[in-house]
This record gives sequence, C-alpha cells and structure tokens, in this order.
Amino acid sequence: MLKSHFKLSQIFYLNFILLLVGTLVFTSVIIYYSIEHIEIKQYTNQLRSELAYVRSRLDEGKSLDIAAREMSDIMGRRLRVTLVAIDGKPLFDNEADVSQMENHANRPEIMAARREGFGTAVRYSHTVKNDRIYVAKRIKWNGKDAILRLSVSLDQVMRDFTQLWLRIAMAFLAATAVGFLISRHIQKEIDAELGKVTEYLKAVSAKNYNAPFSAGFSKEFKTIAMLLKKLSKRLSKSEKKKRKYTAKLRLANRQRSEIISAISHEFKNPVAAIMGYTETLQDDDDLPLAIRKKFLSRIDENTRRISEMIDRLSFMTRLENSEIEPQMSDFDIVAVVQTSANALMQKYQDRRVVVKASEQVTVHADKTMFEMVVTNLVDNALKYSDDDVVVEVTQTSLSVVDRGDGIDDGEIESVTKKFYRVDKHSWDNSMGLGLAIVKYILKLHHIGLDIESKRGEGTVVRFSLPTVCSIINKSEPGSKKP
Repeated sequence: MLKSHFKLSQIFYLNFILLLVGTLVFTSVIIYYSIEHIEIKQYTNQLRSELAYVRSRLDEGKSLDIAAREMSDIMGRRLRVTLVAIDGKPLFDNEADVSQMENHANRPEIMAARREGFGTAVRYSHTVKNDRIYVAKRIKWNGKDAILRLSVSLDQVMRDFTQLWLRIAMAFLAATAVGFLISRHIQKEIDAELGKVTEYLKAVSAKNYNAPFSAGFSKEFKTIAMLLKKLSKRLSKSEKKKRKYTAKLRLANRQRSEIISAISHEFKNPVAAIMGYTETLQDDDDLPLAIRKKFLSRIDENTRRISEMIDRLSFMTRLENSEIEPQMSDFDIVAVVQTSANALMQKYQDRRVVVKASEQVTVHADKTMFEMVVTNLVDNALKYSDDDVVVEVTQTSLSVVDRGDGIDDGEIESVTKKFYRVDKHSWDNSMGLGLAIVKYILKLHHIGLDIESKRGEGTVVRFSLPTVCSIINKSEPGSKKP
C-alpha cells in the first residue's frame, strides 16, 4: 500500500538502501557467529591445556592461587580458577569470595564433569557479571573427589568482532555512496522517460491519438513506446465503432451458461437412471414380468421428471423475457390453496398440509399463476421439513409455515435466485427454479416475497394478497401507459 505514495525513483532509492543495510546486517550476524564459534572453540582448547597445566602445578604442591597467577602471566590474560566440591560447594575462587558464592551443583559444566569427568559450557556468570567460557575436570583434592574449573571472559571475541565489523561497515558505506550517485543519474533518466509516457497517456485519454511520442533511454522504454502507439491506433479504430447491446449480450451469455450448467447437473441423474433401466431390459430377456414392469415404470417416471424440468425452464425463460402477461380475474384463494394441498398430499402420502382459513378470501390475480405459486411454496416446504406444513390465509396475506431445518441468514437472499438450492448435494426435478418462479410471478402482480427463517426452528414464507384496489393503485400488470 505504501508504494502507491512514492515515486518510482524513491522506491528505487529505498529498495537500494534497504538491500545494502539488509546485506550489512545479515553479513554482520554471520560474521559475528562465525567468529564467536571459532574463538570459543579456540579458547576451549586452550583452557583444556591450561587446565592440565594447573593440575600439574597442584600435583607439584603449588597452591591454586599461585598456579592461577602463573597461568595468567603465561597467557597474557586474566584466568579465573575455581575449585568446587563434588556436592557443588565452592572451595576456592581467585576472583570471588567463596563464602558469598551460590552452590554450583546445577552449573552445566559442573554437572557434566561430575557425570563424565570433563565438561564445558558457554554462559553468563552471575558471580562476575559477564559471558564466559568454562572448562571443568573431575580431580582428587586432598584425597577427595572435587572439580577444578577454569574460565575466561568472552570480551575479546566482541573486540575482534567490533574491529572487523567496522571495516566491513566502512566498505559498505563507500559502496552505498557510489551506488547512490549512480542511481541518482539513472533516476533522472527514468523520470524524463516516465514524463514522456505520462504526457502521451494524457493526450490519449483526451482522445488525441496522433500525439507525438518517442523514447530512447533503454530497450524497455522503446518497447513501451511501440506498444503504446499500437494501442493508440486500436483505440482510434474502436472509437469509430459503436458498441450496442453489451449489457443484453452479457445477460444472455450468463443465462445461457446457467442453463447449460443446470441442465448438465440436473439431467444427469434421470438420464443415467433411464439408461440403466433400459440397458437391463435389453440385456436380460429372461427378466421377470413384474421387474420388467417396475423398470418401465421407473423409466416413465424419470422421463416425466425431465419433461417437467424442461417445462419449468421454458416457463422461467418466458417470464424473464416478458413473454407472459397475467390474465387477471377474481377468485377464491382458499379454494386454490385447498386444491394444491390435496394434490400434494397425494404426492407425499405420509405428510399432511394444514390449511388455516376461516372464510373465503377473494383476490384479483392470474389464477393459473397463483396456483403455481401456492403449489411451489407448499411443495418446497414439504421437501425441506418432516412435520406438517401449515398454510395460513388471511384477508391480506398468505403464509406457508414449516418446521424444518431452516435457512441460514446468509442464504435467505440467495434462495430466490435461479438455479439456487439450499441442499446442493441432493437431487430432485426442481432445478432450483421453484422460488425463482414464485418471485417472478409475484413481481408481475407488484407483490414482494418475505422469507423469515431460523436454523433448527423452520421457515415462514409470506406474501400479500392482491385485490382490485391494490392492483389499480400500482397499475395493472401488462397495461401500457398512455
């Protein structure tokens, strides 16, 4: 996001500096740990030798203090010598008061020496307050087991690293200065070429397709100039052509794609069933008559389903293309609901549709279309619930209530879209057109569809009932304005 606020030259500078700084930091870290590893290994080996020397001096009867001073004088650096009892109690230390020192039984080099006879460690010393290298060896002291430990500070490692890092930093700073001067020159050339490109694009946006343009700083800019000129010529030609019906063509392509996808998906199961039953009938001449009739019945059933899907798809297409106008009349919607309920209970013989309407309710609409609306809504409720479906009819509205699984809030707006189904893994002959058809029919009557649903509790689908007055107020569907 921040790159959009900088010029190309500024981005170039920033990336260049970040690259150099990142390289310096990365190299510094590598050098630091390399030197530290080499120095630690070298000091550890030296301490091994010094430990043997101190041990030999002890065997000669010298005191630890004297042996430590001699070894420090020989090596030219301060050497810390500590003697620790086998239980971890400090017995001697030439740089600290042993009476003030903690028990060393848990020190890693002491534990290793006690366990294996020899141990090393690199850690921070809380006694002398610096990082140190430790070497410890199990010995005999006055006839008892003890641990002799030598250590040296890591300050020398840091001094070596600091000197080397400063040299590297100076080299990188010199390289940065040279790189800055070079990039500054390149930046000026790039700015000039980008200025030409910007001016030419402004001219093209103003439809001045014959504006002059040339670039010669680099091969890339020459390629850009050539491509922009070609683009300008194409835009000039395209400007002379009129593009009509773009939105309509996009809509037609989308509808065709949806239809093909739906047909491919929904027709697959019934066609496969028909082919399977047909192949069985053709291949088995000895098939019992009862099974043969059953298979023929299934073939007929799947054929009817395909026919119903084609009819629904055709009806939906005609609705979308405004090829159907409602034939308005007055009729009793309660009678329509009761007829649809009886028909669906024949289809779903183990289910019940309860119609709640205390009196006749007259509506002004296309009766055939409203029969389809009621049938689709009740059929949809029966598919997605196991309990009774209730249809409530009042003087002003019709509601279909089920106690199924319900619909998620995010899907409520989508269920009325064409080819959309809540259960995408099941198959039936609806193609996901039922609620879409309902919505289109109600729209022709200037009525909206209201869906209320809650997961685990069910769904209520409701719409207002049209009367002569409401239709006149909103203009008769299909009527032409003067």
